[in-house]
Amino acid sequence: MKPGGVPSVVLEHEGRVEEAHARLVVGADGRTSLVRTWAGFTVQHDTAWRMFAGVLLDNSPLAPEAWHEVLDPDRGQVVFLCPVGRGRVRAYFGYPKDAHRRFQGAAALPRLVEASLSTGAAPEIYAEVRAIGPLATFDADNTWVEHPYRAGVALIGDAAATTDPTIGQGMSLTLRDARVLRDHLLSHDDWDAAGHGYAASHDQAYTVIHTVEHWLKDLLLATGPEAEARRARALPLIGQDGTRMPDLFGLGPDVPIGEMVRRRFFGEE
Repeated sequence: MKPGGVPSVVLEHEGRVEEAHARLVVGADGRTSLVRTWAGFTVQHDTAWRMFAGVLLDNSPLAPEAWHEVLDPDRGQVVFLCPVGRGRVRAYFGYPKDAHRRFQGAAALPRLVEASLSTGAAPEIYAEVRAIGPLATFDADNTWVEHPYRAGVALIGDAAATTDPTIGQGMSLTLRDARVLRDHLLSHDDWDAAGHGYAASHDQAYTVIHTVEHWLKDLLLATGPEAEARRARALPLIGQDGTRMPDLFGLGPDVPIGEMVRRRFFGEE
């Protein structure tokens, strides 16, 4: 791929190499994006902290109308169960990087179930299940590029920025990126200006999501005496007044992130 005023992509098929030119190249190739590398974007990383394992299970007793989440804040562990119908459930387990070996492959399923039960998940959920998809673990810490547009190349979704799947904003941010990029392209004859407009909007939205994610993880998943003291102070106040909790799931990047919001969330006022 060649970024520039008229970007191009080099294609190889059945021994033939061709170069295709376009007004814009969009990289939507995930958290290990090659488009991002080829176009020369610099990737930023949060400090490595968390892992996330997942597998598709069959023969689950969970009804499809509701998702289930269990937190063990003192150990920084979370179980997330998403029924998808026909007795199937996507089962996830998030944990601190040094707490468990990676859960990888069919042989690791009993360990995943054991870890989920020790976190507080109900035993009957797993009593009769069987894996019908691969079990894999991946890093859950955020990565991102600042201003995901340059020289005729735009990045969207995980290629532009990842979020911790524990908080569950990745798909929403991806769909938002596609919509916002489309709207900017439709509103400009100058697609370079449109690309920069998209990137500025993406950065603003991601800053909000990234900030509130850190707040949630600091309160609900961080471990140690300082984190326990935060929870002892903040959680009873949130229980009395739910508006102290930033509604990231309902409002996404429209949720306020000012200092007053932060202080109320952590029970500092």
